[in-house]
Amino acid sequence: MPAVTWTSPAALWLLLAVPIVFWLSRHARTTFNPRQRRLQSTFRAAILASIALALARPVIGTRTSRTSVVYAVDVSHSIGSPAIERAAGRIDELNASLSPSHWRIVAFGGRPHTVPSTEALRKTEDGATDRFERGGTDLERALEAARTALAPGHIPRIVLFTDGRDVAGDAREAVRRLAAAGIPLSVEPLAPRTLGDTWIDAVRVPERVTAGAMFTAAIEVASQRETTATVSVRARDGVLASRTVPLPRGRTTVPLDVQIDTPGTIAVDASVEAAGDPLRGNDSLAREVHVEARPRVLYAEGTPRGARYLTGALTASGFDVTAASPGTLPRDPAGLSGYDVVILSDIAARSIPPASMSAIETYVERDGGGLLIAGGDAVFGEEGYKDTALERVAPVTFERRDATLALVIVLDRSWSMAGPAMNLSKAAAQAAVDVMTDEQAVGIITFNEDYVWDVTVRNVGRNRESIRQRIAAIEPAGRTLIYPALEQAYLALRAARARTKHVVLLSDGRTYPDKYEELVGKMVKANITVSAIAVGPAADQELLRSIAAWGKGQQYAVADARELPQVFVKEARDAANEAFDERSIKPVMKVPGFFGVTPIGALPPLKGRTATTMKNGAMEVVATDDDEPVLAFWPAGAGRTAVFASDVKDRWGANWVGWRGYGPFFATLVRSLQRQTPPPLVVEVTPGPVRRGAVAHRVAIEARDQSGGLRNLLRPEVTLDADGRRTAATVARQVAPGRYEADVIAPARRLTVGVRGLDGTSAATRFVLPDPMAEYRFRDADLERLHAFADATGGAFRPAAETLRQKPTEHPAVRRPVSGALLLLALLCWFADILARRVRVFE
Repeated sequence: MPAVTWTSPAALWLLLAVPIVFWLSRHARTTFNPRQRRLQSTFRAAILASIALALARPVIGTRTSRTSVVYAVDVSHSIGSPAIERAAGRIDELNASLSPSHWRIVAFGGRPHTVPSTEALRKTEDGATDRFERGGTDLERALEAARTALAPGHIPRIVLFTDGRDVAGDAREAVRRLAAAGIPLSVEPLAPRTLGDTWIDAVRVPERVTAGAMFTAAIEVASQRETTATVSVRARDGVLASRTVPLPRGRTTVPLDVQIDTPGTIAVDASVEAAGDPLRGNDSLAREVHVEARPRVLYAEGTPRGARYLTGALTASGFDVTAASPGTLPRDPAGLSGYDVVILSDIAARSIPPASMSAIETYVERDGGGLLIAGGDAVFGEEGYKDTALERVAPVTFERRDATLALVIVLDRSWSMAGPAMNLSKAAAQAAVDVMTDEQAVGIITFNEDYVWDVTVRNVGRNRESIRQRIAAIEPAGRTLIYPALEQAYLALRAARARTKHVVLLSDGRTYPDKYEELVGKMVKANITVSAIAVGPAADQELLRSIAAWGKGQQYAVADARELPQVFVKEARDAANEAFDERSIKPVMKVPGFFGVTPIGALPPLKGRTATTMKNGAMEVVATDDDEPVLAFWPAGAGRTAVFASDVKDRWGANWVGWRGYGPFFATLVRSLQRQTPPPLVVEVTPGPVRRGAVAHRVAIEARDQSGGLRNLLRPEVTLDADGRRTAATVARQVAPGRYEADVIAPARRLTVGVRGLDGTSAATRFVLPDPMAEYRFRDADLERLHAFADATGGAFRPAAETLRQKPTEHPAVRRPVSGALLLLALLCWFADILARRVRVFE
């Protein structure tokens, strides 16, 4: 049913004048008879009514079932002739099934044109002139042209035949407009042209690299045939890397190790050379790389011979590494100001002067420096960093999270120990018990040719005084036989429930040979460590030294028995807070994102680690398989610190120093710690879409002074140069503290963007590197993008004719204005009124 809409309904008030026309006719003084006067009044009322209705601007809306289909076909050079032939056949097939009321074909490359038929579409490659600009693809212009070609008042349908890859325009914006207008876009993917060609498809390089550091450029080469090619990376200084590789059909990623020595922003070009390549223009592709100055690292190593591993890895990764001994570390923060990171590896706290330790603390917290502490024997225990300034800024404390201890003292009570040695040994054992906590457990075995459990393994707690009394009651007798007593210690501790199990063996004489190595090996497998104390020159030094080595403990040669109490106390304390786990450790990456895209790979096993406990708020990047920290990281004041609990050399890290990921792992870690010194100018260039061969570039600038503060009220000049010639220049406007922006329109070419502050104190350069041969990188159709186009507009992917038919609820309204017809009616009535006044019809 037609519906009438009044655009200006206020004009309908003029219809109130119609009755006045008839009233005036009845009282007019004319010679016409009444019937003639009524006829005249009718015509005059019709004139008035028609004009009033025309002024109200009525629009009549009707429903239509007619369909208009526009086929937009990509005929750019990236599409092969067979694909265009298949598109034409598909259009014939759809038209035969649909019989649309209206249809058109819009063929396009960089420019769209309407072609009259599928036969003309098939012959698009035969034209003498390139009216379609086939060297590019502009989907935005094509879709706008297709929308314009739709017949008004019809049900709209657009079918897009393309590979979905454009080099100009903004297809997403065109699809958004179609969706807002309710026009469904259906898509048909087209296959790329096949020439047997080889080309550079993509170049992946880090956005920022360090001068002199080796980085990997991943060059993606595509080939339509099997061949052998040479892939190279070039810069202004010549060829940086080159490699000859076999290429199968499809895409192949060729990694090249590249090193750039000069800081600054440069453009690198990747290229491929293959014999018989039919198209040379697409054999290269450029990318921008920002090369930063080499960070400076101060590296102090407790074992100088082991420094070569980390020094070599960091130097190869672009760091300037300065070696230092613990005693020569700067004692003032100013002496550290020239370094971005300080590394302390396996250094005892007593080896670092207190002033140096304080300077490092200030350097981190106040000056924003970075600190890496690597583990080893020396960083724990009495000589470690517990309760020092370095522990305060570190992300861990140098103590065990679970410090339960079961300690068995195996004490020689043979005749040779009689006298002061025995008394001092008993005093030493009592002193060891005194430093143990109530929750820890202790056992005392004494031996001659037999063994005796003077104190079975029990908690110190309430038994402390009775344990002391039992130790005091020990008396010497007999000969020396170590093995049975040591075996009893193993059997007792094997069943004990404790985080740390430790044996201290003391003897002053020689014993009979036995399977000591086998026994101590069992103890180590049961996580029991053994230390050995040889008292006096008659002790079996070789055996006790071997037992300590096999048992992963400490070996002491005590000439004066008066040293025994000090040794026993040290063993009790160190065992309670065991400095390290010397065993095979499987590292587990807890925060993979910490290393970004750096190719780390699987972490090799470690052979030990320093025991540490995470602080609240610190980040545990790498842990053991039982969740003990290996690599911890956190911010400390203005700087950042990290602790690597294992070592960085060939003891615990023996599997790491030969690992391919060793350098990238520690280079990324050190780079994450380095002092953040913002450059005076940071420039970001955001190109817009290519339209009519030009691009609108948004240039954003951040300006800072030497202390990192934002600089305001500047007028930085932005220039764009192409081939050494100035193409555009403008002054950036300030939009925020320290931030300036400029919009510059320039040709879609390779550009150098220069920024210079008005005071001339700072300058920066960036490159805009468009791909002029993008149309000739014959990639497969972007199916994901084409699916997104169809889904966003309610269209279909590879639509069937049934899909394009009118839906039951789809009857769009056709609006027709009738004001013109009403004015024509008023004119006709005016002529009739003139006749009615000249011709007496009823006389």
